[in-house]
Amino acid sequence: MSEQQQSDVKPWRVVIVEDDLTTLEYFTSVLAGSCKLSLCAVARSQAEAIACLETIQAVHVVLVDLGLPDGSGIDVIAWLRHHYPHIDSLVMTAHGDEDMVIKSLEAGASGYLLKHGDAALLEQHIVDVILGGSPINPMIARTLLNQIVVQPSQATEQATEQATESNSVLSKREHMVLQQIAKGFSAQEIAGQMGLSSHTVSTHVKRIYRKLHVNGRSEAVYEASVLGLIDWH
Repeated sequence: MSEQQQSDVKPWRVVIVEDDLTTLEYFTSVLAGSCKLSLCAVARSQAEAIACLETIQAVHVVLVDLGLPDGSGIDVIAWLRHHYPHIDSLVMTAHGDEDMVIKSLEAGASGYLLKHGDAALLEQHIVDVILGGSPINPMIARTLLNQIVVQPSQATEQATEQATESNSVLSKREHMVLQQIAKGFSAQEIAGQMGLSSHTVSTHVKRIYRKLHVNGRSEAVYEASVLGLIDWH
């Protein structure tokens, strides 16, 4: 089913975990104005988030703030990944430092965005996550990519074998999608460039993640870079 067909049937259900009232009002207004997304619950602490997610049905994505009054949003992400791995989590925070980014992605976040952004873009980023993408703020993506330094002298026989195996496992189209992911394009943008539906692209993205044994866009780009699967020229 395509993105448009899915949105015609029913909106995707979103939970917001956020304690700041101004930000919460902004997120709520974005969802209220969307025909693709529907706000089904709000939690203002780590405890509320877990209690909420244990009872609410059919959640598609959770927007998570990292600075909660009773703990870190990273713990909510890790809990969600353990108990409900089919539900995506998207970090929406004011914190853009490397350590927080990496910890969030390691915990299982599907994307990492800074809070203050265009409403239409925010809506699209949430949809991208649901369709299998991993939106990341450009400044954060650059920071992560700058960490990828592959020294030829550090190449091991195991890494070479992994690269060969991954090359043989990924299809030609998956290679093309992976290349576009590395350039920072969203699932919808990739769909337009390749003449595919967003649903087809999301399927390719999920297969790439599974074959590379990763959980998100940044991990996929990092792993593919280490294995030599991406042409950066």
